[in-house]
Amino acid sequence: MLPLSMNVVINVDKPQGLTSHDVCQRLRSEVGAKKTGHTGTLDPLATGVLLVCCDRATKIVDYLVGLDKEYVVRMRLGVETDTLDSEGLPVKEMPVPPLTASTIEEALVKYTGEIMQMPPMYSAIKMGGVPLYKMARSGIEVERRARLVNIRSIDLTQLDPPFVELRVSCSKGVYIRTLCADIARDIGTCGAVDRLRRTRVGRFDVGGAAQLGQLDLSRDAHSMDDALDHLREVTLGLGEIRRLTNGQTLAGVASVVEEQYGQYVRVKDPSGGLVAVASVTDKGVRMSALLSDVS
Repeated sequence: MLPLSMNVVINVDKPQGLTSHDVCQRLRSEVGAKKTGHTGTLDPLATGVLLVCCDRATKIVDYLVGLDKEYVVRMRLGVETDTLDSEGLPVKEMPVPPLTASTIEEALVKYTGEIMQMPPMYSAIKMGGVPLYKMARSGIEVERRARLVNIRSIDLTQLDPPFVELRVSCSKGVYIRTLCADIARDIGTCGAVDRLRRTRVGRFDVGGAAQLGQLDLSRDAHSMDDALDHLREVTLGLGEIRRLTNGQTLAGVASVVEEQYGQYVRVKDPSGGLVAVASVTDKGVRMSALLSDVS
């Protein structure tokens, strides 16, 4: 039985071989949603947590894409491909030096914390309005800029040469394929991702993810309020809410302090219902996304 409202977020365990867009289409058909959107692309090779927002919940995609993520990745050493994963064509082969757990762990230290990372050509980043992967498929390689990302932790979980398995907790924007290629280079060889599984996005983990074709919306559908619980909530009176939805900036909201400037908050009405996401500025609270009808 479908809920009365499809304004929900569903944690899907993306199967291998489907694009993230494919999953959105399949889910839209399965649950009867008018529109869907995901909160962070997974390559067709990858499996695991893909948060899909349905109908009005697509308005909160931008507030979920920045959540930290966790991956379990197995890389194969000795072969590098054009896509930096097992679906690409081999472009380089090198011998694999003798490896120990300490050798790998020493190499990982360099990649903990804030690092500069070069996006791969096979990525969805756009340059001049064209995704890099489309250029790469046409044999075009362009200069990219390295980006600052944060690796919260990276741990060796299995060593079975030529395979190395790692668990990576990181900020948004990290390319695991690039990370693996860089690590392989530092230990004196080359490498590519053999298997990749995203095990967590924010507090949503793969253990609670739903399988396509087996959805139970009474169990698998999360409200927008639930999905946004990483944002602090602010309760406003009905008069303040009307002013906010009319485009006014609310100054002097008692529960907003200087340390919150630049952050987003969940706006609740006096009964506890979620109304909107708002931004906190030095001028006050300002509407960012209206999530419910306001009378």
